Amino acid sequence: MPLKVLASRSAKPEVKPLVIGVSFNQALITAALVDNQARIVANRQIETPQRTTRAAIEALADLIVDLVTDKERQTSPIAAIGLAVAGSVDPQTSRISMSGGNVFRTWTRVPLAQTLEELLDESGHDIRTVSTEKRARAHHVSSGHPPITVCSEMAAAAAAESWHGAARGKTNVVFLSIDTEIEAGILVNGHVLTGATGVAGAVGWLAVGREFKHEYEANGCLSAEATISSLTRRAVEENTGYDGSMLGGLIQSGADFDTITILRAARGGDKLAVKVVGDTCRWLGRGVANLISTLNPEAVVIGGEFGGMLKPFLDDVREEARRWAAPEAARQCRIVAASIGESSGIIGAARLASLKAGM
Repeated sequence: MPLKVLASRSAKPEVKPLVIGVSFNQALITAALVDNQARIVANRQIETPQRTTRAAIEALADLIVDLVTDKERQTSPIAAIGLAVAGSVDPQTSRISMSGGNVFRTWTRVPLAQTLEELLDESGHDIRTVSTEKRARAHHVSSGHPPITVCSEMAAAAAAESWHGAARGKTNVVFLSIDTEIEAGILVNGHVLTGATGVAGAVGWLAVGREFKHEYEANGCLSAEATISSLTRRAVEENTGYDGSMLGGLIQSGADFDTITILRAARGGDKLAVKVVGDTCRWLGRGVANLISTLNPEAVVIGGEFGGMLKPFLDDVREEARRWAAPEAARQCRIVAASIGESSGIIGAARLASLKAGM
């Protein structure tokens, strides 16, 4: 009879590598160890230093060095680093540009990845391995860090939803972030669509109106018609002929109201609220239709703060999108709500970095 082969009791379980995912924006830097199942093993977060670009990148390097010493890492090697940034990424050089504000200064073509590589090497730590001992200068035969991939936060969100989110298993995905502006991250056959200069996905500029209006100049037609500000503006503009409307009464009395008030009123059947929310969803649906007809995606994922609020009204968006989109493309495209949330930048950046590293 054949011999049974018994597993050695001394055999050690396979140690799988981890990837560092980073979300980098004007306010916060968040870094996490991410495993091959999209689970966050450990994380760190700090406020983004505002003094200089160098100070911000130095803080990022320190955060990464601190993160890799977390006990939850155990003996896992670090295979890659993915950076998701709140701005555009030049597809040729990986330099990033981010808009400024009252405190944060504008970044223009900053070599984030290159500077981070230099700082990690200067730290003396080989973060690829579990050892935290500094390497002697004479023994620097190779880089002390794994490969670094930089992407936009929108591209990262699309990758996260494609990997373990609402579009799981799909390789042609559009992530649509709706807030005060509308932006998109686009995956085509699993690869990020960047465009010639890295600004592909500026879908807030889709021309879905009949005539150009002055308010389109700042952020584009779709952003002006299908965002939080458009909803409140539309409520004020449409406030005639809706006797008995609770929302109308608030507006006429001069009382404060916000987006949540409008959406709750619409869900309760308030006629004015139903009208303005429906109009907003129709504008959004036309934009989604253009994306479906142009890109032929398997899924359009609706996210962002305002996008999340619109989840109860997605059927209105779907109906309008299918009315306007190419029928064959519309039939095979799902329009779904995002499921990953605030960690999408970290998880998506880790995913794109791991794919580039051949994991």
